[in-house]
Amino acid sequence: MPAVNPIQTSPEEQFVVGISDLAYFNNYASHCNSCVVLFCTAGSAEMIVNQYRATLQRNALVFFPPGALFMLTDRTEDFSVRYCAFSKEMFAEAAFRLEPGFFHSLRERPVEIVSEDEAEGADVWFRMVEYTYRDKENLYRNTIIRNRLQNLLLECYDKYLRFSSRRKSPVSKTSRQIELFHRFVSLTHEHCTRRREVAFYADRLCISSRYLSAIVRNIAHSSVKEFIDRSVVLEIKMLLQGTDLSVQEIAYRLHFPDQSYLGRYFKHHTGLSPTQYRNASK
Repeated sequence: MPAVNPIQTSPEEQFVVGISDLAYFNNYASHCNSCVVLFCTAGSAEMIVNQYRATLQRNALVFFPPGALFMLTDRTEDFSVRYCAFSKEMFAEAAFRLEPGFFHSLRERPVEIVSEDEAEGADVWFRMVEYTYRDKENLYRNTIIRNRLQNLLLECYDKYLRFSSRRKSPVSKTSRQIELFHRFVSLTHEHCTRRREVAFYADRLCISSRYLSAIVRNIAHSSVKEFIDRSVVLEIKMLLQGTDLSVQEIAYRLHFPDQSYLGRYFKHHTGLSPTQYRNASK
């Protein structure tokens, strides 16, 4: 029986709660339509959220907002997480008072290994959410769950305000550079399937290509082109794994000149042809 996506919400089901091995995401990249909170209780796995990579292990708390590209690799047989997923609308209602810098921080570092005391707090929060989730007849069910999410966000926001100023970075990054970098990341997610020229993103940010290159090198330790290419490769992988589209159809959808060009591009970045990657992912 094929794995199903446990963290998928719908207009009828604004939030979902449970325990899963996340087999659906094993070597399979997928855009998540929900705000997702995960808490690893056993085993381990390598996680990719957009271009962020980390190892999930016991007491790893993961948070990422709607729209993230999510995948797991090297998942152990005993890997298990508790999960909550909230619709975009519920997330927006819970998060509207929090400053953008907080969410930029979460996008940069969506996973944290918490202490045993913090793990107990996470356990209490999940049990409260699970209780409300099971109470299907509760007239205020969605409101209560939204408040539960807001409580978690406020807990995280408190830690962000108290501890972010104490973290010293070895690289000099101005707030203006960080703002421009996050805008560049958002633009990349939105446009990388159509536009892959450095000048396009610099123009959209109203800065020079040279200045954009310096910002990305300073913060992401890669060139702008490398960053864009990684985003494009993730999109190709997602389409190869999650659809039955032919390579030619994928090339058309992602605005490559033809199938051969996409094949050379993909093999240059992964060492595999699109067909080889699709077969290896089955």
